[in-house]
Amino acid sequence: MKLINKLVLIFSFSFLIAGSIQAQSNDDVAIILKSKGKVKVRKEKIKNWYDGIRGFHLDSGDIVKTYEQSLAAVMFTDDKSLLKVRDNSTLAIRGKRTNKTISKRIACKLGNFWIKVSKQKSKLLVETPSGVAAVKGTEFYCVVDSDGNAIIIVIEGLVELMNKLGEALVKAGQTGKLTKGQPPEVLPTDPETALNWAEEDKGTNELQFEFEDSNGNKRNLKIIYH
Repeated sequence: MKLINKLVLIFSFSFLIAGSIQAQSNDDVAIILKSKGKVKVRKEKIKNWYDGIRGFHLDSGDIVKTYEQSLAAVMFTDDKSLLKVRDNSTLAIRGKRTNKTISKRIACKLGNFWIKVSKQKSKLLVETPSGVAAVKGTEFYCVVDSDGNAIIIVIEGLVELMNKLGEALVKAGQTGKLTKGQPPEVLPTDPETALNWAEEDKGTNELQFEFEDSNGNKRNLKIIYH
């Protein structure tokens, strides 16, 4: 009987945490899971820069900036889609929450990032100066150079590239190119130049942070991710 009561207590406490987190996170769209080196976040609403530490909540429009030998891992709070931002990158995290999903957008003028989008219903757009990439249930790398041109290296799934001059579908094992003044281009991925830094960074990590429940009590939440 004591064991049953204990299990009921654990279940009730877990349910309370889940409900409190959902209620508390309606305004934000993502959270920083990992921060290595110098990472900064510019809050869209108040235009100030802050240290992008683990557990930092990101609202729509917030800008993530990484410096030399830095890295940030970001998780969207609806479906756990994961984004890793390499050093010397600047991008904006945008999203609109509808019911339980977030319409995600990443705007990048310069940078190098990897993303794995959940295979659930939510979609994601990557906006670059040379075009747009529409993705769903996909894993890929994106590199945007100083001229605003972008390459998309697809690891899994499909990515649709679009600009004013045309459209192209990039499959796993292919590399898509978005170049200003040119239609999207698709080429086989060269194994010798393919990126794999996100795999090198892979490992089991955990994030713990404190929050208040609906009764004002302080609780701790642990997230384990890979």
